[in-house]
Amino acid sequence: MFKVNEKAGLTYALKVVSSFWRQGIGVSKREIYLRNNRRTPFIHSWSTFHRYTGITKDFVKWCKENGVNRLHQVRYEHVQRFIQEKIDRKSSHRTIKTNLSALKKFFETVKREDLVMEINKNYQRTYSQARLGGRAIGYANPERVIEALKKEEHKVLAQLQLLTGARIGDVKKMEVKELEKSIVFHKSKGGRTREISFKDKYTDRTKEFEKVKELKEQLDRYIEQKSWSSIRTGYYADLKQACKKVGERYSGSHAFRVNYLKNRYENLIKNGCPAPESAKIVSEEAGHSREEMGEYYRKG
Repeated sequence: MFKVNEKAGLTYALKVVSSFWRQGIGVSKREIYLRNNRRTPFIHSWSTFHRYTGITKDFVKWCKENGVNRLHQVRYEHVQRFIQEKIDRKSSHRTIKTNLSALKKFFETVKREDLVMEINKNYQRTYSQARLGGRAIGYANPERVIEALKKEEHKVLAQLQLLTGARIGDVKKMEVKELEKSIVFHKSKGGRTREISFKDKYTDRTKEFEKVKELKEQLDRYIEQKSWSSIRTGYYADLKQACKKVGERYSGSHAFRVNYLKNRYENLIKNGCPAPESAKIVSEEAGHSREEMGEYYRKG
């Protein structure tokens, strides 16, 4: 029986897993099923083998760059961050589905059933953030999309994303800091805490801050009445219908995040902030460690 020590290094784990996977090359899946009476644990074509090992190699490299070196140290939040960066850069459904399938196969092989379960549970929600034809884009008229939403709590949620660039999972965690005129996202993706200031040396967005404060209070009341889970679940369906109604291509709630970051970049430039610094600010507000992600969103 194949087994990797749970404390094995990720590079070593990838090496032994890839050797295990390739045992299926040239053997039919049916033959394996008849022999073992269960789904094949191997990979049966060179194209899939190279694709899956390449994705897993990228993930291992990403983990090591982020201080995660051993198998038992990997958490689902690391998978989320890795996939989110791919959504932000490529974001086609097909690409994200393939990445999720490759990582799921890897974690199945090394017996990390906890991660397999989380990938399965969040599968549709994760890849639905990706655009069908490529990169995630903002809405042409986000305000019109919001106005077309049927439920008031969904309008509040969408406005908060548009005004703060928050990921859907971060909106509930948002803390409004009155004195600092800022908002803080606690335990965002990867366990990071990040802060967005609405008053800096280039821009004064006090009016937007007051609106965010008001909307967050409204959302908290809705959550008390209806629960966060029910609000979030109904949000996507309402958003799809709103897009259909106003003739926008559905790009998920992530589109509001793109709209915010694009508008933020343009506002900084307009107020005299140099382009490199603007890209850096946008990257930090987006929760990304690399400045080129700010450049990417600028084109949203």
